[in-house]
Amino acid sequence: QDAQSLHGDIPQKQREITLKGFRNGVFEVLIATNVAARGLDIPEVDLVIQCSPPKDVDSYIHRSGRTGRAGRTGICICLFQRREEDVLKQVEHKAGITFKRVGVPSATDVIKASSNDAKKMLEAIPPSAVDYFRKSAQELIDEKGAVAALAAALAHISGASYIQQRSLLNSTAGFVTMVLKCSIEMRSMSYAWRGLKEQLGEEVDGKVSAMRFLKGKMGVCFDIPVGELSNIQEQWRDTRRWQLSVAKELPELEEYPQEAGRGFSKFGNARQGDGGFRRSNWFKNGNR
Repeated sequence: QDAQSLHGDIPQKQREITLKGFRNGVFEVLIATNVAARGLDIPEVDLVIQCSPPKDVDSYIHRSGRTGRAGRTGICICLFQRREEDVLKQVEHKAGITFKRVGVPSATDVIKASSNDAKKMLEAIPPSAVDYFRKSAQELIDEKGAVAALAAALAHISGASYIQQRSLLNSTAGFVTMVLKCSIEMRSMSYAWRGLKEQLGEEVDGKVSAMRFLKGKMGVCFDIPVGELSNIQEQWRDTRRWQLSVAKELPELEEYPQEAGRGFSKFGNARQGDGGFRRSNWFKNGNR
């Protein structure tokens, strides 16, 4: 995306030029400090992304108010780390709003979005340019088959030469999030640990991290290293009491992780600094 920046150290004349370009659609992304949070009349802003929660409610209202103006609808996303969740709760309470909390995108989500972008890029290529590649395309089809050849081309355009699996809880690379559901409400997280150890043995204690209660305490979710997934799936058998699966999206969690006991303490390892939402380099080759 074409982007420009706006902050207090930019001369006023350049700020006006930048705002005019954004208002007229010369570029589509404006990266700004709070200098852009008030007093700007730009009616067609579809999306506002706040990189961290503001320290006061008024700042949140002014930032989010840049979208959804003049009868239009818009979306405001606020990225946050686990330690900042109390700030969001204060904003909810004082502003009388309720946030929809979602996890970081999974690798599958990112690939799907990237694939759609790649398809649009292919559609924009003029037929005259396509003619130069017909011979090479036919060779690839003869060698790999049409679907495999086109899929490889889309992967290359997307920059997806290598896919990193990441935790849905905190975006840490090399981890996968799992959900353990229980047929009854759990009073403590030690009950979930007993359920895991019954089938996976005592050694599972060193593989599981970041355990959190599901909302209602009818289960937990947690992270395991990607390399352990196949072993755990081979050993595990669902029962009437316990069902274990890989999380496809972040489930709704209990609000107060500090009450999670042992599972919360396991969050305090070297991965804690990664927090919740952070910049994710999904594709290892750095193209996306």
